[in-house]
Amino acid sequence: MDIGTLIAKRYRIKGPIGHGGMGQVWMADDEHLGRGVAVKTMTPANSLTPTQLAHDAARFEREAKAVARLDHTGLAAVYDLGAETGTHYLVMQYVQGLDLGDYIAEREQLTLEEAASVGVQICSVLAAAHTRQVVHRDLKPGNVRIRTDGIVKVLDFGVAAILDSDAAKLTMTGERLGTVQYMAPEQVMGGSVDPRTDLYALGCLLYEMLTGGPVFEHESPLMVPSLHTEADPEPLRVRRPDVPEDVEALILELLAKKPADRPVHAGDVYRRLAVHLPAPGAPEGALVPWAEADPRRPFRHPMAPDARPVRQWARVAARNGP
Repeated sequence: MDIGTLIAKRYRIKGPIGHGGMGQVWMADDEHLGRGVAVKTMTPANSLTPTQLAHDAARFEREAKAVARLDHTGLAAVYDLGAETGTHYLVMQYVQGLDLGDYIAEREQLTLEEAASVGVQICSVLAAAHTRQVVHRDLKPGNVRIRTDGIVKVLDFGVAAILDSDAAKLTMTGERLGTVQYMAPEQVMGGSVDPRTDLYALGCLLYEMLTGGPVFEHESPLMVPSLHTEADPEPLRVRRPDVPEDVEALILELLAKKPADRPVHAGDVYRRLAVHLPAPGAPEGALVPWAEADPRRPFRHPMAPDARPVRQWARVAARNGP
């Protein structure tokens, strides 16, 4: 795909954004509606056979349709799906903001309120997906974006699994999809996945938000998968003593080796995290210019105006004076 390429006579490619689960993600202009969009194109490996290519194309289309049926504030909306000159593409909402990995790197460790604010928003997205039998399978900091209004978006369901028992099984036996630092033991072993697989990854994210580092690290990345299957994580409060015991207990449950030992659903995790959310703030606190993403904002100032009008009002007030 080249910069300037026009897809479906309307999506003009501007440049690459990054790599997704099954391909490349591009920034593009929707020339019909005059808005920016993200276009994901499937980029199969050259070594794949025609059968494998057909398998990947079928999964790309089927999972895109499954995600398009989800309706949640914390998901990037799906606008279009198609294929052109052999390239399968998915057109989605372009989400501006800071990815969770960068947010953690800037702060080294998140406060408990920040981590809870991110965590409960992810729980809400996972609950919506799991209710419709969709499992993300690649939840990681790079797939979580914090907008400037504090809304957390979960991106890239490109390696999602659909748990519809009546549907064709499109994931090959033993195929391992995901990112090793956040991969549940059953994924590492090439076994079946279910919603508790995403909860393990959420436990990895919460652990990293609060400690500043991943659950398992090794000088050889090839060793990390075996740590997920065999090693016990270091208790959270060893690395972060100020974290409450109930939060440590929750995260260690999320990181249980056996899915049956993890919380039963995302709603249970939400319930246990929500007690650590920030309290609502004074209304005037929302009406000040602010620049950086803050996941606490939706809880401190629910339904508050976003950054742009607030900044505009501040400029007007500065011009007009007292």
